[in-house]
Amino acid sequence: STLYQLLWVKHFIPALDGLIAVSAETRAAALARHIPPDKVIVIQNGIEPETLQGEYGRADLEKLLGENLAGKYVLLTTGRLAKRKGAAWFIRAVLPRLPKNIIYVLAGAGAEEENIRAAIRDTRTEQQVRMLGRVADTERNLLLNTADIFIQPNIRVPGDMEGFGIAVIEATACGRPVVASNLEGLRDAICHNESGILVEPENAEDFRKAILALIENESERLALGAKAAQYTETHYHWRIIARLYGEALETFIRQVR
Repeated sequence: STLYQLLWVKHFIPALDGLIAVSAETRAAALARHIPPDKVIVIQNGIEPETLQGEYGRADLEKLLGENLAGKYVLLTTGRLAKRKGAAWFIRAVLPRLPKNIIYVLAGAGAEEENIRAAIRDTRTEQQVRMLGRVADTERNLLLNTADIFIQPNIRVPGDMEGFGIAVIEATACGRPVVASNLEGLRDAICHNESGILVEPENAEDFRKAILALIENESERLALGAKAAQYTETHYHWRIIARLYGEALETFIRQVR
């Protein structure tokens, strides 16, 4: 907002002794606004994987969606429905190019909902998309533990940057292989071929290929999910992130003494 830009960006933030950015992208944005480099430290967001993980099976997912998923593959996106998240773009540009046995589940609400519904109507993909709206934490966890692939097809939207991408590491914490746009803060959330696959933003063919490669190779899909869970445990668990915050605060304190 204008008030935020005027007060925080121009006056309050430059007056801080230190600033912790959640990604390299947000650090770059801070530097572009003339924040001194030695005042900005990058520490990614953290999560507690054990609060997300659970013993869920395919039958639980079928019960939640109310359908038989035999022979079908489930793609999942969770979180607020904002334009930059790219769901409407994905439905228009990618979903029609995927096999009909692929189901795309959206769990979340937001301003982009009508554009997403319009994309579904225009592409006649009503049989493939499930819009669940805002879900309870238990339902979100069920989805995160049972979907075949988590996708984060972000697009560039001027003035609305993805600072990090907490939904992505929630998915990897639950062993989901992720296909995400190689864009903004998602670059910090995903290590390519280690905790997911990063794809050129708004490249429908690259998204299609990445998704199909995982769909067609179950062992590769499961292996990537397992690697993703381990990567998240060792990089984004709050016990790791909390220690980094402590070290950052000590650094800032030394600088102002």
